[in-house]
Amino acid sequence: MSEKTTHLAEVAVAQPSRLADFVVLTKPRLLFMVLVSTCIGYALAEPVQHNPLLILGMVIGTGLVGAAAHVFNQWWEVERDALMHRTRNRPLPEGRIALEEAFWLGMCLAVSGLLLLVWSVNPLTAFLGLVTLLSYIWAYTPLKPLTPANTWVGAVTGALPPVMGWTAATGELGWGTLPIFFLLYFWQLPHFFAIAWMHREDYARGGFRMLSHNDPQGQRTAHHTLINSALLLLVSVSIYWAGQAGLIYLVGSILLGLGALGYAVWFFWSRTYVNARRVFLMSIIYFPVLCVVVILDRILL
Repeated sequence: MSEKTTHLAEVAVAQPSRLADFVVLTKPRLLFMVLVSTCIGYALAEPVQHNPLLILGMVIGTGLVGAAAHVFNQWWEVERDALMHRTRNRPLPEGRIALEEAFWLGMCLAVSGLLLLVWSVNPLTAFLGLVTLLSYIWAYTPLKPLTPANTWVGAVTGALPPVMGWTAATGELGWGTLPIFFLLYFWQLPHFFAIAWMHREDYARGGFRMLSHNDPQGQRTAHHTLINSALLLLVSVSIYWAGQAGLIYLVGSILLGLGALGYAVWFFWSRTYVNARRVFLMSIIYFPVLCVVVILDRILL
């Protein structure tokens, strides 16, 4: 094999790795959950516009804005990520992608996503996308090293995508968005409290003040996990009370809510890594299954 051929082969191998690093910056798994929640907000709205182009524009536009938020978050926190075991291998701390590249990637994603939402959906949904982006970058991210309240602030940001789905379907922002907003809000809190407890030493190493900070026995973390899991159960049922879903959803949401609450009680009585992980895994299972329940409820009733 010639030197030129060898060089081309090395470039061919390196390019996919670099592309993968750019994809990692967007946090694809978290982004997938954002898009699912947006679609659920769309599905719960009345009247629903069965417009494939509008739905496609909503999904792609929201995805681009969400990806931009994740890129800017890592761009901002690169020095702290370098101190934590769970994040130090990311592309920015390891220098595989330059900070300038990440910044301009975030800008391109944000601008293109917002313009697409304005053009293909409506200005209100684009405005909510802008609020989501700015609150993630300028409120949630800066608060993480300052106060445990960052989790509550971040949960507000994370609960906005389903509201964007609602406004995409209806073109207006009404009281009907509150049940799905609070469902996402209270779903996130036990999820992130469990993560904060499992990785409390790592967060402390990075200088982040999570709820688990100065909570060596986990009493405060477990207490808030239990309260918010109970509120999640109540809020999930409120979607049925609001007339946005039927009996299939009611039964499914109660069963899922009781499961999540059960694991929270378990963690409350025995504050171990294993039990915190059970809360975390249950939260991972909870939302996709609830989405399936919503779809079945729409189809069958």
